[in-house]
Amino acid sequence: MDKSLNIKYILSSVFYYGAMSSMMGFASVFLISKGFMNSHIGIVLAASNIIAAILQPAVAVLVDKSSSSKTNLILRILIGVIVILSLSLYVIPLSEILLVVLFSLVLALTITLMPFINSLAFMFEKYGYKVNFGLARGLGSVSYAVTSMILGNIVAHLNPSIIPLSYLIFSVLLYIVIKSYTVKEAKDEIVEEKVKQKDEVSLLEFFSKYKIFMIFLIGVVGAFFTHMLINNFFIQVINNIGGDSGDMGNAIFVAAMVELPIMMFFEKINSKFKSSTIIKVSMFFFVLKHLLTYLAKNMLVLYVAQFLQIFAYALFIPASVYYVNEIVSENDRVKGQSLVTTASVVAGVFASLAGGVLLDNIGVKETLLIGVITTIIGFAISLFTVSNKKSN
Repeated sequence: MDKSLNIKYILSSVFYYGAMSSMMGFASVFLISKGFMNSHIGIVLAASNIIAAILQPAVAVLVDKSSSSKTNLILRILIGVIVILSLSLYVIPLSEILLVVLFSLVLALTITLMPFINSLAFMFEKYGYKVNFGLARGLGSVSYAVTSMILGNIVAHLNPSIIPLSYLIFSVLLYIVIKSYTVKEAKDEIVEEKVKQKDEVSLLEFFSKYKIFMIFLIGVVGAFFTHMLINNFFIQVINNIGGDSGDMGNAIFVAAMVELPIMMFFEKINSKFKSSTIIKVSMFFFVLKHLLTYLAKNMLVLYVAQFLQIFAYALFIPASVYYVNEIVSENDRVKGQSLVTTASVVAGVFASLAGGVLLDNIGVKETLLIGVITTIIGFAISLFTVSNKKSN
């Protein structure tokens, strides 16, 4: 059973991050092909992130109270809506307003899924099943990388209108895998009984209970502002140094591929270093990565900056998952995981709105410089707020 569940969880990660690659990584490429300006693209991406920021905590509260079968149903409903909307984007000629609405919803729902895909591994462990989160997340990064490289080169030679087909396919495959999950009902019932005996905490109570953690999330917003700024407008950064969508796909491939070894062996890394220490190290490398991106004048330097993903995002993502599990009470963990993702979503809102306007008015280099400054602030906050103390 454990082996079968591991394979299914790995496939879930592979298909989810394949969808994220084609959706998030190529959002600007797709919208530019539809005639949108940078500032307009920023508004669309911000709207998606705002919707996700609202949905994630609400869904987290629901998931925290649900059994595995109910959680499975919630995920399938979300994915089913993504499939329908993606199909509409691909096959139906849409007005500009409908295009914006459907695209925003597809992206918002996909972002909303992220913390729950991550949390599934730990939910299964509650039921007594061992799932290798690091391996699954690492192969998810490989999927992101390969999808970016292939799709980037396809788009460079064909019409960008083909992009929605990619996340339609990945979303259908993700739905099929999620539907195939099975956990013995006897174990479900035992866990549900234990959950009922625990005090449920509302979001406001969570904020009060984990004050330092909430301040840490402000630091996450600072670092991820620039991370999302670069991701959302990467084609503009690439074009500024003479590259195209093919080069963008290759650059994303580099960053995503180097995530694999870190995420695959993260459990061993975490056994030697505290998750709090790993988070601080990763935040420092976010500063270096963003600084090098700002300084890049050609694709070679940008590829080096992308390689630094190995010590930045690749360390932060699994470390943050383990960190939340260490400092947050068991019945609050899904809320904690969702709030980390919500912090990156909030950063995405600011990055989308400010990024589009800044790019149109002051240019790429100046916008990236502002991003470096916000990352440094985020790093400084993390140094003083990340600890191993657990709230009870």
